[in-house]
Amino acid sequence: MKRLSSVLFVKQCQLLGVLLLIAAGTLIYSNTFRSPFVFDDINFITRNNPHAHMTTFSWTAIKAAALEGNPRHRYLPNISFALNYYFGGENPFGYHLVNLGIHLLTGIFLFFLFQATFFLCGNKKNGGLPPGGFAAAPDLWPALFGAMLWLVHPVQTNAVTYMCQRMTSMAAMFFVLSLLLYVTGRTHFRNERFKSSVAFFAGSGISGLCAVASKENAGTLPVFILLYEWFFFQNLQKWRSMRPLIWVVAGLMVFGGIIVHFLGLEPVSRILASYSQRDFTLSERVMTEFRVVVYYLSLLAFPHPRRLVLDHDYPLSHSLMTPISTIFSLTAIAALAVYAIYAAKKDRLLSFAILWFLGNLVIESSVIGIEIIYEHRLYLPAMFLYPVFSRMVFHVSGNKRGAGAAILTALALILAVWTYQRNIIWQSEVSFWTEGIQKAPGKARPYQNLAYSLQAKGEYMRAIDNYRKSLAITPHPTAYANMGLCFESIGYYSDAVDAYAHALKMRPDAPDIHVDMAVALANTGEFGAAMRQFAEAARLNPKNRGPELSMEVLRAFLDQCREPEACLQMSIQQKPDNAELRFKLGMLYESQGRPDAAMAVYETVRRMIGETGRTLYGRVIIRMAFLYAMKGDMEQARRLLAQGIQTAPGNPDFYYEMAALNASLSQTELAAAFLDKAIRKGFHRWDQLESDQRMESLRGTRYYRNLKRSD
Repeated sequence: MKRLSSVLFVKQCQLLGVLLLIAAGTLIYSNTFRSPFVFDDINFITRNNPHAHMTTFSWTAIKAAALEGNPRHRYLPNISFALNYYFGGENPFGYHLVNLGIHLLTGIFLFFLFQATFFLCGNKKNGGLPPGGFAAAPDLWPALFGAMLWLVHPVQTNAVTYMCQRMTSMAAMFFVLSLLLYVTGRTHFRNERFKSSVAFFAGSGISGLCAVASKENAGTLPVFILLYEWFFFQNLQKWRSMRPLIWVVAGLMVFGGIIVHFLGLEPVSRILASYSQRDFTLSERVMTEFRVVVYYLSLLAFPHPRRLVLDHDYPLSHSLMTPISTIFSLTAIAALAVYAIYAAKKDRLLSFAILWFLGNLVIESSVIGIEIIYEHRLYLPAMFLYPVFSRMVFHVSGNKRGAGAAILTALALILAVWTYQRNIIWQSEVSFWTEGIQKAPGKARPYQNLAYSLQAKGEYMRAIDNYRKSLAITPHPTAYANMGLCFESIGYYSDAVDAYAHALKMRPDAPDIHVDMAVALANTGEFGAAMRQFAEAARLNPKNRGPELSMEVLRAFLDQCREPEACLQMSIQQKPDNAELRFKLGMLYESQGRPDAAMAVYETVRRMIGETGRTLYGRVIIRMAFLYAMKGDMEQARRLLAQGIQTAPGNPDFYYEMAALNASLSQTELAAAFLDKAIRKGFHRWDQLESDQRMESLRGTRYYRNLKRSD
């Protein structure tokens, strides 16, 4: 009766522990339910039509989400995203609710698993269940605090608040559940409860398959089930028969089958191919990961929100000595592994925790050519470090369990507050990426993502500024294309054309960019060029009828107006605020030998756009200065160009035109000075310099000959 009462008390404590985990997790993530989609959330969820946008609840739709959603092979998370969309559209609340539910369930499963592990560590002889099950094990409180510290740790925000990393948390949940069911089935088997053990083993297998169907890093599960068996059921005993070897071979075969499933029959080729789009080599990645693993440990030890960021700007290791911390990190990891083997007999839990940490980082922190560092990769590997720490605190406290509980409670509260603070950053895309830029100012992607967020809010000029900062670090076709869309949105069509041209140099096979380029060209009056861009888009994607329909509309318009001037006049009537079309009309007047008409149009354009850094301003000032020079009014031409330099000092064309103006007046020293400035600002059209008749006096000078030799 007394034993029954004790077991009942412990089970009540266990229930209280579960409720505490749920309450703590819900509270610290309560400020995330309205946090928006960010980064890969947009790629994998909001843009993943139609597979993640399930509108009809059917087996066909579920199958399509699983098999055709992105990323491939992550079947269950893709299904869950599709179901989220079906029930709540793109309202982030439902996505966050599911993510939190997964996190809480994982914490509860860990609580039970830690209890089982603590009991097995102290029960070396038979490995059977205590009366009343693991709930009656005496190490309930270290297990609870181990699970609590893991649950509230700030580093988990990247796997919970970041919606698309449900892939990570779901895989970890099934991973832990599979191991827990295996442990429970194994103990039932030792207690000769064979029917129930079969059920638990079956559940472990099903949960393991679900883990692998969630994310590739769950492929280590068979290895860790075998390792757990050897550590906690076999007590690290030497093999006395061939039976353990059979299980090891079977486990490794399952592990190998998982590798083949994800990497195919030629895994080496797949791994090497994964580096084709990366700016680092395989050796650089492997050496850098030595430092990353040590950095991960530092984040676990001190996870202040100032140290946490979604997109780290982590420097590469180019050799074991560059930087010197590479060799030290490798030494530290090797020492950890050796210590885990050495300490196995004395402290199985510590040894297993180290091997769990290092082993579960192998897939994402070794040879596969994925991003260098992400905090969500710690979600599964760090799990067993927490009960080790919890046990250590209770051990140091001696018989004073209250003191140990007080220390761990205080630590859990600090971590919970930091997690809540970290989650505040996620409440706005703009605040999130602004903070990302502050923590990784040398990386292009935070600027690009901040720009995209500002673009979505309609703050186009701020978006353009951040796209430019991103491109100054790393040119990317998406950044150029999005910047082009921003320019179009504010009517800067010439700037949009320039941005799309850069994007198409990098991605000439992108039909959407060709379409956007065509629209921008049509808005600058370049109707023939627009027609060619529509045709190229249609060729690249013949299934999309949009470009062909646009060509038909444009062709009908050109057939209606027939003459270039009439087409431009008609377009101006339709879009009277479009200064680009008027500029094109002025250029047409120039080509017809009507400089006065052209100047009148340019004056109108200049009044419409004012003084600005946009491309059109530079072009209209240069054309007006050219016409004044043709009339012989050199001073007015000079004043216009000087005004242009003052307004847009980074525009090399103004300096070039000033050089050409002075060269035409045989003022070669002044011309050379302005040409130098143009080159420093980015002028590189040497063919223009060679053919420009205005530069004739400069071409005979020593300065020009030296310039050609340096080129």
